[in-house]
Amino acid sequence: MFRSVLFLQYAIILAISFVSGVVCFQFFPLDKSMQLIGYIDPRILELTDISKLGTIIPLVAWMVLVLFFATHSYLHVLAKFVVAVKITFFGFSSVFLLTQQESLLVYSVWWFPFQLVYCFLLFVLCSVYSAKKVGPQKKYFFSQRLFVTVLVALSVICAGEIAAISYVLPRFQLH
Repeated sequence: MFRSVLFLQYAIILAISFVSGVVCFQFFPLDKSMQLIGYIDPRILELTDISKLGTIIPLVAWMVLVLFFATHSYLHVLAKFVVAVKITFFGFSSVFLLTQQESLLVYSVWWFPFQLVYCFLLFVLCSVYSAKKVGPQKKYFFSQRLFVTVLVALSVICAGEIAAISYVLPRFQLH
């Protein structure tokens, strides 16, 4: 029961945040949108010159930020907020990619599937440090098994994204 409620909560946050990003894109002028995207994830602006390090750094930055808040006993609620901000950027940049010429394939092969999985895994990362009631007090536990599982899953997805960028996207892009 608890897991299904948690999944529902994450799905609602995902949907609302993604739609919020889509709506936010409508309020930004294109040059300001490109500037914001350039600060957060410049790969979206220059699809032909994406490095492996350029793929890893944004992912690690989001992971560190989520872990920082998730492992703090008073700030753990902000970890979900950080993931919601990531999803909002996901929606924002998705609209940007879809409004560019010839990027529907790039969006469907690279951006959407990988970012969606990253967002779900970041939600799971929010749960690595959880409270359990032991007697009259709450005790906090760090789930090493869950942390390692999420870390391995993120690494595998990141390797898949690098493969998609390196081998699949060049075949789809029209020059």
